[in-house]
Amino acid sequence: MHSTPFATSPDGIQIAYDATGTGPSIVLLHGEGMTRQRWYDGGYVERLIQDFQVITMDIRGNGESDKPTNPADYTTDKLCDDILAVTEACQVEHFTLWGFSKGGNIGRYLASQSARVAKVIIIGVPFGSGASGDFRQFILSFREHWTPIMQAQLEGTLDLQVLSKEDRDQLQRGDIPIRLATMTAVLDWASIKPGDLLCPALWLIGSRNEAAMASLREYEEALQQSKVRVHVAEGLDHAQEFTEIERVLPTMLAFTQA
Repeated sequence: MHSTPFATSPDGIQIAYDATGTGPSIVLLHGEGMTRQRWYDGGYVERLIQDFQVITMDIRGNGESDKPTNPADYTTDKLCDDILAVTEACQVEHFTLWGFSKGGNIGRYLASQSARVAKVIIIGVPFGSGASGDFRQFILSFREHWTPIMQAQLEGTLDLQVLSKEDRDQLQRGDIPIRLATMTAVLDWASIKPGDLLCPALWLIGSRNEAAMASLREYEEALQQSKVRVHVAEGLDHAQEFTEIERVLPTMLAFTQA
């Protein structure tokens, strides 16, 4: 097993990445609760390395990258710095960015502020703020549930017997402080609209992804004045936007190579 290379972000956080293949560079950003390994398991890296240099990275808070527990460490600026730090470590000036779910959410911010992103593919996330609608409500509920539990654990007053088995299992995994930090930060992520993107973009959405489809209706007019191309994959839900590689990869490749 090869040893993992790390890039150091400007704030000192270490970001794990892999770079493989040769050709124009594609940076792949994974979804929430995933790691860079998911792009290998999903069959993407194997297909792409024939024609591209493929760079996968663990978003801070995930995988082998550092996992700070302060929400201030998960601003969009810091997450964008991480991507640039990795591309600099790979000596890559311009690159295409593919982001699924949380990776697509982050990708929107870098594509709106850095000319180093040549093209971006945003998979399955709405435009607008970092968290809206049901997702925002989920974060608020998660915080309301876990903040007092973590506080009690810190103070040494937590009675494990009052927790559900599911909560005890989650607590044992040890990632609740990281999840609280990352999700709290997302609540303050600014709004990104289609017209904010500086480069050509492909917005890939499954027709059964309700949040993204609602966003498509909301920004219908703004999209016409933007550099964003939309592809709706009929019958796919949010998870399938990633897993149904035969359905989505041809569109993503055609856009990248155009």
